[in-house]
Order: sequence, then C-alpha cells, then structure tokens
Amino acid sequence: MNMKRFFPLVIAATAAFSTVPSFLHTTFLQSARAAENTVSDQLSGEQLYKRNCEVCHSMRPPAKAAPPIVRLASRYRMLYGNKEDAVNAMVSFMKTPDASKSVLMPHVIERFGLMPAMSLPDEELENVAGWLWDQYDPTYEKQRGYYR
Repeated sequence: MNMKRFFPLVIAATAAFSTVPSFLHTTFLQSARAAENTVSDQLSGEQLYKRNCEVCHSMRPPAKAAPPIVRLASRYRMLYGNKEDAVNAMVSFMKTPDASKSVLMPHVIERFGLMPAMSLPDEELENVAGWLWDQYDPTYEKQRGYYR
C-alpha cells in the first residue's frame, strides 16, 4: 500500500469523528505526519539515484548527459581515503556544484559541464552519496573507453 496515499485518508476519516476529543486528533495527526515523513526518509541510496540521478548518470558506460556512476565512484575512491570524507565531499558538491569541488578532470567537466544543484535534504544526499561510494568496481579502471 502506498503510505503517502494512506495517511491523508486516515487523517480525513479521523477528523470526521467529532466525538473524539481534540487532543487525540492533534496527537494522531502529529503521529501520522511523522510516519509519512519517516516513509520518505527511508528511501535507499539506490532509490534516490533512480528517482533523481539516473536521467543523467548511467551506471556504466556509455555515458548519458553526465559521467557514469562507476566512474564517479572510482574517482572518489582514488581521491579520498575513506567513505566519510568522500560522502561529505559529494554532498557539498551536489548542494553547490563548482569546478573547484569536482573530482573530475577539466576535460570531463568541459565535456559534460557542471550538474545543477540538488535540492534534496542532507540526509537524502548522504544516502545517495554513500550508495555511490559503494558502487566502486575495482575492475573498471582496467577498462578503456570510459565515456563511449
């Protein structure tokens, strides 16, 4: 069942019962809203990628409008020694893309340009960045034709 569709129905049904004390209405509404927010907060990095990133970033070559995820994961692994630092760098870049923050070579930025700023909550940016880090494929760098 789609939880985002379910909660408004429950809220409307609850509001219809005027014999329920108002403090219970308030408590239930707060709980329902918190549960709805929790449902959206539970999106995995992969779900966030599919919803927000996949239109431009393929998983592997050939590239779409931006470098493939496996290439980005490889660059972040090469330039950052640990996941936490890499995730922080990715989140910073996604919030305010700038060539000085990019892990890509200048010719790659010239080819694709900079991505638009992502207006997702920090938690979601962290989820998708952590997922991106995990997409590292050690055999990828041995292949040729990164952007074909």
